[in-house]
Amino acid sequence: MGQVLLVEDEAFIAEMIQDALEDRGLQVKSVYSDRSAYAALEDEAQSFSVLIADINLGPGTTGFDVARRARELHPELKVVYITGHAAHLQKQGVNDSVMFPKPFYPEELAERVVALLQP
Repeated sequence: MGQVLLVEDEAFIAEMIQDALEDRGLQVKSVYSDRSAYAALEDEAQSFSVLIADINLGPGTTGFDVARRARELHPELKVVYITGHAAHLQKQGVNDSVMFPKPFYPEELAERVVALLQP
């Protein structure tokens, strides 16, 4: 159906989201830092349909930065932000992105991602 790049610095949260996405038939590559996300996005062997990025990734750049770079490399990539602080989406988020505020049920996020991938 589609491959998802999940960027979440909290491994426990990433694992729950990955399980929910895989339960819906999606392939998921989880990374835990901005550097790992940039490397995955620039790996030509990878082909992602959706980027799910936590906005606050700890030290380094933000999920907004990761999404901007992702769209430079892959303009058609769907972007979903996950965060507890949604206030800056309009100023910093990429166009046509979705904000999914924390806390949420991973299954709800997975359903939204599957809907995004429908033609």
